[in-house]
Amino acid sequence: MRVAMVGLRAPWGADGGVERAVGELAPRLAQQGCRVRVVCRKRYNPHGGGLRRGVELVDVGTVYTKHLEAFVHTGAAMPRCLEDADVVHVHATGPALWSWWPRLAGKATVVTVHGLDWQRDKWGVVARAALRAGAWAAAAFPHQVIAVGRHLAAHYREHYGVDATWIPNGVSPIRHQPLSAAGIDGLRPFGFLLLLGRLVPEKGIEGLLRAYGASGIDLPLLVVGGSSYSDGYVRHLRHLAPAGVHFTGPLHGARRDALLHHARALVLPSRLEGFPLAPMESLSAGRPVLLSDIPPHRELLDGLGAGWLVPPGRDAWVDALRRVVAASEDELLHRGKTGQGYVHRHYAWERVASSTLEVYQRALALADGSVVGRWRRQPDA
Repeated sequence: MRVAMVGLRAPWGADGGVERAVGELAPRLAQQGCRVRVVCRKRYNPHGGGLRRGVELVDVGTVYTKHLEAFVHTGAAMPRCLEDADVVHVHATGPALWSWWPRLAGKATVVTVHGLDWQRDKWGVVARAALRAGAWAAAAFPHQVIAVGRHLAAHYREHYGVDATWIPNGVSPIRHQPLSAAGIDGLRPFGFLLLLGRLVPEKGIEGLLRAYGASGIDLPLLVVGGSSYSDGYVRHLRHLAPAGVHFTGPLHGARRDALLHHARALVLPSRLEGFPLAPMESLSAGRPVLLSDIPPHRELLDGLGAGWLVPPGRDAWVDALRRVVAASEDELLHRGKTGQGYVHRHYAWERVASSTLEVYQRALALADGSVVGRWRRQPDA
């Protein structure tokens, strides 16, 4: 089966949940016998064209601006996707605006919904309208829809009458690294809190910094991640940050793994997520998580005992931060090990790849080669 993927920056070389997900999924599909092509945005692919981990990488340029980058790239990349693919797999709702093209070309078409992107704080009125249209397109045009969170599948069923297949993101075992591999002086095991993610408003970092300053705790908070067309917001965070907060920029490989293994806990105060990778990576490394009480975090953590869910509000976060600092190392290890076993059993990337392959087979069965095929009837959104 020949599969073409589009809608991301690049699987190995760019921060972001979609990029990391494709970087894990695509090689495993290749291992299961698929010929996988990922069409990258050229600027973000440090490896260039050719094969990497069994996946063909193809570079296509775009207009590198906040509002046009993904849309222009997906349109420009679509001819490369259609060359010899059996299945065209579009990632994210913005790029899904182009999902009519492979459908009309008679290709089995699949869209993965990684989140309700139009809800993100960084978008203005016009961009939100376009992303709402992309969310509708993700329901209207492809043969099959994948949702990475149960709340996303419920949204598509309620608003569009589409039964999206729930396939969550997966996680791999995090290789143990000595703390020295992080390359940051002055850290000790269990002696710092860790936040991983793009520095964008919907991550709730501003509120966390205020709560951290009010908590009086003396553990450092490491903020690991970079801007996503949000340089002004990052400057605001740096200005707001109290003593004890350290911005490292994006970290990868052994440096990132070392921090995951030795943090006291991972903290993620997001207001909006699809299905978060960073908390699963923390649990995979055997460290507990402190998460905002939103649907995707409840889906991962509710009843598991591997961390804490925090309701909105500064006082709640102040109390939660103090609780993590007061917890014994034995409690932290117990919570982390509980989560580690759970995510390795239920969220293995091999399982995600097998489930995705089943969706491809269903899409192929529906793509009978006709131009129109059987279009879904959609209720009003």
